[in-house]
Amino acid sequence: MRSGLADRSHSVAEMRFRGRTALVTGASSGIGRSCALLLAREDAQVLIAGRRAAALEAVAQACANARALPSDLADPASLAEFCDGVLASVGSLDIVVHCAGVGIRAPADGTDPDEARRLVALNLLAPVEITRRLRPVMAPNSMIVMVSSVAGKVALPGMAVYSASKHALNAYADALRAELRGSGVSVLCACPGFVSTPFGRNMLQGATSAPLPGSERLAISPDQCAAAIVDAVCKGRRTVVVPRHGWMLVAFERALPTAARAWMLRMARLGRTA
Repeated sequence: MRSGLADRSHSVAEMRFRGRTALVTGASSGIGRSCALLLAREDAQVLIAGRRAAALEAVAQACANARALPSDLADPASLAEFCDGVLASVGSLDIVVHCAGVGIRAPADGTDPDEARRLVALNLLAPVEITRRLRPVMAPNSMIVMVSSVAGKVALPGMAVYSASKHALNAYADALRAELRGSGVSVLCACPGFVSTPFGRNMLQGATSAPLPGSERLAISPDQCAAAIVDAVCKGRRTVVVPRHGWMLVAFERALPTAARAWMLRMARLGRTA
């Protein structure tokens, strides 16, 4: 991504986020951390959530104007406590970035059922419940951001449950957007492709430090991804795929589905042997 995009997002975001209140989940690392830092730099008051308390507190200190709410959003009790904490901390919210998520790298019929349930709880059910609880305090001209994935547009062999959760999140975002039309609350679906984060190392199943095939050449940084998301928020976009060449995979799969699926299966098998 060219630096000009980040520069433009900074100038526009400064007008949009000064004095606003933002909530970012999954903020202890990766894309969520970068989103929190960027919003804080633009003078937003930021609430951040994450499971790792020490890492989350470090992000809060780097933000200067952030409050950390350590939470395991895959656990219903912790999720309820988190929502109560947010409602007790702010009178209204201007932006909610649902960034918490986790992956599973395993065959469709070889996924551990307990891990699959935990993945769905975090990737899908947590955003659904947080949105239900916090929607009443969303301010006029506010935005809900669902950080999905290119895997939510193209089903990836070897990551079936993860892809399913992101497809479901995209569908939820689309339905939510339609229902909120005219309410003053917008919905953005952000679909990152390869981003240089600890995602592969933190998978519930099939964790690996080896990069996925092609990712080293195509990956962008979390800061670049966050800049694209903020830029899309400022422009009132419905969907952003980042980096943009992720649309090429979507187009390939739609135009030549058999060839695209064969290629993706080959990449998945290469990844398992990496």
